[in-house]
Amino acid sequence: MNHTFQKYLIRLDANLNIVKAEDDFLRYIGMPSLTSLDEVIPPQDMMLLKNAVFAINTGGNTLSCFRIRTSSGNLNWIAANVEKLDDKDHPIQMELSDIQSLKTAGTSGVLDPMTGLLNKKSITDMAIELTKDGHSNFYFALLDIDHFKRVNDTYGHKRGDAVIIEVAHLIRDIVGPDGTVGRIGGDEFMIILENVNKRPRLREIMNELKDTIENHYNRSEDDLHLTISVGVTLYPDYSVDYNELFTLTDKLLYRAKEKGRNRYVIYTPEVHAHIRGGEDEAKYSTDKKVYTEKEKHRLIMDLMERFLLTDKTNIDVALSNVILAYNLDEIHICLDGSTRSHYGVRRAVTAENPHNTELYFAEFPQLEDQDAIQDVLNENNCMHIASDTCEELKDSPIKSMLMQQNSRYIFIYRMAEARTPGYVLFFAHRNNNNRMSEADMADFLYFSRMIELITKTR
Repeated sequence: MNHTFQKYLIRLDANLNIVKAEDDFLRYIGMPSLTSLDEVIPPQDMMLLKNAVFAINTGGNTLSCFRIRTSSGNLNWIAANVEKLDDKDHPIQMELSDIQSLKTAGTSGVLDPMTGLLNKKSITDMAIELTKDGHSNFYFALLDIDHFKRVNDTYGHKRGDAVIIEVAHLIRDIVGPDGTVGRIGGDEFMIILENVNKRPRLREIMNELKDTIENHYNRSEDDLHLTISVGVTLYPDYSVDYNELFTLTDKLLYRAKEKGRNRYVIYTPEVHAHIRGGEDEAKYSTDKKVYTEKEKHRLIMDLMERFLLTDKTNIDVALSNVILAYNLDEIHICLDGSTRSHYGVRRAVTAENPHNTELYFAEFPQLEDQDAIQDVLNENNCMHIASDTCEELKDSPIKSMLMQQNSRYIFIYRMAEARTPGYVLFFAHRNNNNRMSEADMADFLYFSRMIELITKTR
């Protein structure tokens, strides 16, 4: 499958004034001529681009991501391969790849719309087919960016998206003809090295991936200092099918994280045989009550993809999945104008099914006092409160809600930009001993924003 972005080539002088721009690019931005990128790139993006360009030595290149205002007035994300040439008249050459073009090229069902790599379904289908043909001998890898959440928290989600695009292109360029790369969620990537079956070549690729990404972000203008962790397994030597291959490789990725990150772990029977079962197996069982932080985060990313890209799930199923993964008791979506939950799901454990949930609609009279609630929400339009700290809120309606629902914990998000504004409410009851981590609360925020976006666009 050969799918490409719409690409444009421009040449610039040392001060980033445009020397030459193709007619296709001018049509793309809707301008008859262009003298400076400042005219179409927002100031904050332009500053990052300038810092990246000026850090390149002659003969070198870098990847950069920024937004460009198009002829339609939209700000589209652009991934740029920036090269500094030995040419005094126009030393800077940029190959611009329009990420947005994927949505209009009819490839959205195959490619990840953010990075242009294969999407989760496509890369998974490819791996499954290779494990079925009976003749394939290849290395399979799972990779993610270490401490990626810190990027979103510190620099915002737009910079986080830009990092994902940058890393995706670095991986794709390094793997090259040796294999295929796909994005399977968030900051996670799958690599199928269908043309590699010997360890020396595998190690060359893994070392180049690790070193290139570490070096790229060690000189990053915003001091990111990012690294990657990778788990790798040879097929069919250590797995009988795709499911076993993925599970084993995911464990190796987890092991790379445990050992300090910024490394790759290749399955070696003499060293790693014990992780195929026993204690480690319990961490990765799909039929369990306890999810690792990584598994919970992956669930949120999968739900986002299914909601926003494939539309293959519904809100009730999503709420049930989140309740079970995060060991919550209830989640409700409440719309302005009503104190009764519009959607509600709660845990309904039975002896036969400890993972059961059911639809449940509750009343929240406290939501009528919207001004009082807004006063205690933070800049992200959310807050969390536990019963052991609720005295700090005095007579807040959220404290009243905590007491009325006999809850130990509430996370509340205000959907201010939804088609019909409202709230998303997460509850853990008093008999629930689960403690919510900072990562859990970040996931609740992402999930709530996803619901807000869905209710805004559908």
